[in-house]
Amino acid sequence: VVRRLVAHPALAVLADPPGYPDVFLPWLALTPRVGLALENLLTARELYGIDRDTVVREAVEEVAARPTARTWGDTHRLAPWRALTDTSYDEPALSGDNDCVLCTSSVPGITDLSARGPAARYVWDLADRNASLWVVPFGADGVPGTDHHRDQLALWLAGELAPVTTDWKTLTKENDDGH
Repeated sequence: VVRRLVAHPALAVLADPPGYPDVFLPWLALTPRVGLALENLLTARELYGIDRDTVVREAVEEVAARPTARTWGDTHRLAPWRALTDTSYDEPALSGDNDCVLCTSSVPGITDLSARGPAARYVWDLADRNASLWVVPFGADGVPGTDHHRDQLALWLAGELAPVTTDWKTLTKENDDGH
C-alpha cells in the first residue's frame, strides 16, 4: 500500500529525495513518511483524489498472489547501529511492531530491519525493592566478547525481565575485562 501510494502521480511532487544526508532519510524521505502516516492517510476525509480502496485492493491482491511460508521474524530482524562496523552478529528475529511491549521500529516501505526499539524496561516494586525487574537489549556490558555483552538478549526478545539486584552484600565486583 505504501509503495503504491508513493508511486501515485498526486504525490510525485514529493518523491525527490530531500537535500540532506542519507542518515535523515528515515524521517524525511517520502516512502517512510507515507509508511509512518499510513493509518491517517487511509482514514483522511480526502487524499488528493487517490482511490484508496483500489490502492489497498490491488496491494492485497499482489501480496496474496505470492504464497509464502515466511513469518514476521523472517524479515523483521534486529539491525542495531554499531560504531564498530567490523563486528558482525547473526541478529535475531523480532516479534513486535509499533504500539506493543516488544515495540521495534523499522523504516516502513524501505526495510523490515529495525534499528530502534526499547532501550530498557524496568518494573520497580516500591514496597519490596528486591522484587524489582529490568532488562536491556543485548546485555549490561557494551563491549563485544565480555560475559555480559549479550546476556539479556533472549529475555529482551521475549518481553521478559531479570531480577534487579541492589543488595550490596550479594553484588560482586568484576574486573575491568568483564570477568
